[in-house]
Amino acid sequence: MRSMTQLFLIRHGEACILKDGIVNDYGLTELGVAQARKLRDRLVSSGEIQADVWISSSYLRAKQTAEIIAEGLKVSIILDDDFQEMRPGQALGMNKESLDELLALHNPRRNPFSSIAPEAENWPQFVLRVGTALERIFHQYEGKTVAIVCHGGVIDCSFQFFFGLNAFEMPKVGFHTEHTSITHWSKEEDETWSLIKYNDARHLEGSAVFY
Repeated sequence: MRSMTQLFLIRHGEACILKDGIVNDYGLTELGVAQARKLRDRLVSSGEIQADVWISSSYLRAKQTAEIIAEGLKVSIILDDDFQEMRPGQALGMNKESLDELLALHNPRRNPFSSIAPEAENWPQFVLRVGTALERIFHQYEGKTVAIVCHGGVIDCSFQFFFGLNAFEMPKVGFHTEHTSITHWSKEEDETWSLIKYNDARHLEGSAVFY
């Protein structure tokens, strides 16, 4: 029987996005590092993700999370720009007050083609990028198990991709993807995809034990 493609999407740990009043990607907070270590320990203990390839968004918060996981699992990480969060363009480097003013005017549910700042992606561009990247990965690693350390928005886009939702509209439902949570998609024998689990972050719950 032909092996089926497995996809694990892992959100990064809590990130620091504000320093000295400036918004940027400053990597993980201390809590984010702790969250990533708890996930690493879970994966080492349980062996539940036996990935043939590990991929990470090249944004610092995802890269740092992936490096912590890789340290425990003794795996190599491939950085892939296409799994970055929605690109904010010139919003990066702004002071918080200026960005808050832009956010107050930005309503992507009403107009999905609007962007937060110059050079930033809008929602359809983001969905197209992530969907194209997923399609590329599935062709490249057909029948393999792939784990991708990425972002909440990328995981949102995976639902649009697999459920065939309109890429020109934001989803009617909201997602609240936990930091370092695991989302698992599996390709079935009939070539359809199934959602095995979403938002599995039980390693963050007290003193969880994994077997």
